[in-house]
Amino acid sequence: MPNVGHHHLLIDTDLPPMDKEIPSDRNYLHFGAGETETMIELPPGKHTLQLLMGDDKHVPHDPPVYSKKITIYVK
Repeated sequence: MPNVGHHHLLIDTDLPPMDKEIPSDRNYLHFGAGETETMIELPPGKHTLQLLMGDDKHVPHDPPVYSKKITIYVK
């Protein structure tokens, strides 16, 4: 479907291949039900977070739509 998609939260990983389905595991969280927030538990230390938009089949848009990667520190 054109102009349809949802976001994925990437945790401690790099962007996946832009022509493949976005994985679904502990590093790639899918938000396909319209969620706007979540709670995640991370071990203490340095972590990275990034958002990536995917279509209805979880493939990144063309051109891809993603945020800057941010670094957080968990105590």
